[in-house]
Amino acid sequence: MNITLIVSSARRLYQLTLLLLAIAVPGFSQSEKPTVLLFIIDGLQSDAARVAMANGAINMKFLFENGVSVQEAYCSSPSAIAFLPDKSRPWGTASPPNVAMHTGTHVFESKEMDDVFRAGQRVGIKSVFSGSAENYKVLTSPNYTYAVNHQDSLVVDFALDHFSKDGVRLLSIHVQELRSHWTGPEDKLNPGSGYQNALRTVDRHLGRIIEMLKRHRVWDSTYVIVSSDHGMGMTGRSDHPASSLSSWTIYMNIYGPGIKRGKVIPYAETPDIALLIARLLSLPPLKGHTDPGVSVELRGTTGTFLSNLFEGDTSEVDHPKLIRRYLESKEWKPADDYAEYRAAMLSLVKRLVRK
Repeated sequence: MNITLIVSSARRLYQLTLLLLAIAVPGFSQSEKPTVLLFIIDGLQSDAARVAMANGAINMKFLFENGVSVQEAYCSSPSAIAFLPDKSRPWGTASPPNVAMHTGTHVFESKEMDDVFRAGQRVGIKSVFSGSAENYKVLTSPNYTYAVNHQDSLVVDFALDHFSKDGVRLLSIHVQELRSHWTGPEDKLNPGSGYQNALRTVDRHLGRIIEMLKRHRVWDSTYVIVSSDHGMGMTGRSDHPASSLSSWTIYMNIYGPGIKRGKVIPYAETPDIALLIARLLSLPPLKGHTDPGVSVELRGTTGTFLSNLFEGDTSEVDHPKLIRRYLESKEWKPADDYAEYRAAMLSLVKRLVRK
């Protein structure tokens, strides 16, 4: 028996299998254990990101030029707190998008919800959330959580420590210090402003994470999602009122194996991030609300899987655009509270998603 022939045939069969998987499964990578980095830059908008990339933010520029960006991206309600009608706030002082990006839902009726961290644990994937504000301490489902009003550098250190020592494969990092340099919408576009200087510092933190991923030889199987939780208002105050349309517009960029390079997709929303993470890590389907007291119509996720991110996929995503529909219904002048958004989403979900 010709051993060389057998080995050669086996190799060709293996390569054919990989090819078939690549065709059948969007984003398939030869790596059996992909890593996902969700890097959230508080309040970042696309116009400010473009200025930073043109003036020294080399890591963001690389991911932008070699990945997919979103032309029109909206966050779920940028209200500071998601108050329910009974005045309860099951998610504490975390703003709604910080819940949406992990749960894949547009509303948050209970603390009993499934998310990418819990889904990961069901299949043995360890996770870390690290954010530089105490608002995020309510995010307790990762294996490791760090949410302290502290420097971004320490937040990054915490996540990288668990990556290198504990084998974490899902890293959700939320850097906050950029907000302290906000002085208004004009300065955010000035390359010499304190805001842009701070954004370039954030870019260096991102570069440090990338270097660690490369050092551990997982970079080639890593997916990176760079986005923001919300936009910013139109005054010199560092806030994001829901009544300001600019608070709803966010930056979103996705990079990784099997992701298109240098392309733009037309639309995405914050809840879509969770569905994307679940697919990239081959997680079980996210369950959405798991509280038996929540209505049946709200069970399951309401985000959309962005299949148009992947190489070889030329189809158009039939996105329901729930957030855009809400803003249009209010003639682009939303109210300043979460209640109006919540009522609109409950109606839209029943009409468009659960039809």
